[in-house]
Amino acid sequence: MSPRLSRISVLEQVPLFEGGEVRRTLEDLVRLGRGLEESGYHRFWLAEHHSTGAFLSSAPDLLMMHILDATNSIHVGSGGVMAMHYGSLQMAERFATLAALHPGRVDMGLGRAPGGDMRAAGALNQGRVIDPDAINTLIEETVALLRDDLPATHPYASVEVQPRPTQLPEVWLLGSSGQSAAWAGVRDLNYAYAQFFTGRQQVEIMNHYRAHLPESRGTRADGAPHRGGGHGSIHGGQTLSALCVSAAATREEAREQALVAADARFSLRTGRPMRFRDPATLDAAYRAEVERYLERDTAIIVGTYDEVARALSSFAENHGTEEVMLISYIDDVEVKTRQYAELASRLL
Repeated sequence: MSPRLSRISVLEQVPLFEGGEVRRTLEDLVRLGRGLEESGYHRFWLAEHHSTGAFLSSAPDLLMMHILDATNSIHVGSGGVMAMHYGSLQMAERFATLAALHPGRVDMGLGRAPGGDMRAAGALNQGRVIDPDAINTLIEETVALLRDDLPATHPYASVEVQPRPTQLPEVWLLGSSGQSAAWAGVRDLNYAYAQFFTGRQQVEIMNHYRAHLPESRGTRADGAPHRGGGHGSIHGGQTLSALCVSAAATREEAREQALVAADARFSLRTGRPMRFRDPATLDAAYRAEVERYLERDTAIIVGTYDEVARALSSFAENHGTEEVMLISYIDDVEVKTRQYAELASRLL
């Protein structure tokens, strides 16, 4: 029996499989969101990607509305909105509007990466060059607009964000380094670590994050970490780690299923276009290469439902993260929903 977790969630990049239909893939998000809600998942996040045929997640806030309207209780969020492509007031107003329509259910995950190549970034930003310091300032400004606490000397101090929701969105910073953890903590933002991206997460990263939180939300006098900012809180303190999984009734099924993610990741690392396709369509020689890659890829947790649930529980305990967020690459939404339901039954 795996140790139980208080919360589990899902991240979706909305991959478009070869031969797949765009409309069906987007509509499947609703079916998946409803299934996750029924299984007890806490949140469902949508990624942001640009100028790629591999993903359909170019407008996460629009996809969020699509899912929020079709569900009742699950948190829906951006995982994340790539801040460099938007104005601070634009982000604050859009997420305030979502939160006004769906109180207590909206998460605003903010990312500092481009979510695509630099040509796409130029088209999104009309040629403006956004440096890292400017992105940090933009995120700070967005959060301050939502919190209504810009300094009186700030040029936008008199700007009002409307509508003002009864519950502000939960604000998260996405990252994968000690620097981003400290930055999120100092600014009192919740912190989400993308372990699935690199396949690595330092065991001390979440304690590093908590050490930088404002004293009232960092570490208690007894040395234990404070729990998160609470349902719908605008303050930080909550942590999650996003991990890639492939779970099935048997190891063989899980391994076959995992070849989809391994194929896409291997292609990316060897300079090929990222593609999502049925492993049965791969020729024997290339499939063997992908299988060897899967053996050494630490970013994909593969096994039976019980094995993957145990691995996730152990990860959460060893890394001091309060919540795990799962990502997987399965074309059949019923199979994907069943995988998540089986894991939820073992983790919650």
